[in-house]
Amino acid sequence: MGTLPRLGALALGLALAGCSDDRSVLAPGPDSPAMAQDHSSGVVVQVKGTADHLRTVGSVTALTLFSFDSERKVDGTTTGSYFYNFQAAGFSVEGPVTCISTAGNQAWIGGTVARIDSPAPEDQELVGVDMWWRSIDNGQGANAALDLTTGLGFAFPGSTITAESWCQDQPEVLVIREIDPGSNLKIKVK
Repeated sequence: MGTLPRLGALALGLALAGCSDDRSVLAPGPDSPAMAQDHSSGVVVQVKGTADHLRTVGSVTALTLFSFDSERKVDGTTTGSYFYNFQAAGFSVEGPVTCISTAGNQAWIGGTVARIDSPAPEDQELVGVDMWWRSIDNGQGANAALDLTTGLGFAFPGSTITAESWCQDQPEVLVIREIDPGSNLKIKVK
């Protein structure tokens, strides 16, 4: 099977797996998700975090590890990176974050695939492809609803979405998952 059909099938499998009752579990530690504002350095939005989700792909159930660290400055420039390890599917993807936009308690984050670690050589065709996700901050405290995040979207051939259009258009698509109640997800925008 070629890369695009294989990755398309994987994306469908990951989306379907996201519809199960599996709960996301946030990895504890000082790098828990945070979106904050720091005008002293010209930073408007900072997106930073580490999370994991128990996922099933085919007959394999394993953690999917996700981490990101990026910021958008007052002048609109965006810097940072992300890492996503699909352990159940046997590959990981990482690259730079190229855009961030916000509306209320939500952030849309986009980037490109810079590296794929996979036993299937054809997966290297993803290098250079745009990718994206969305995170939602539902507040803090015992009575707050759980924070949410989506899986990743990819600009496969024929896709009308790019990382930049994802951030600009702010669509509410992709499978959304709850983040562990111990998370520290924050979206603060001027």
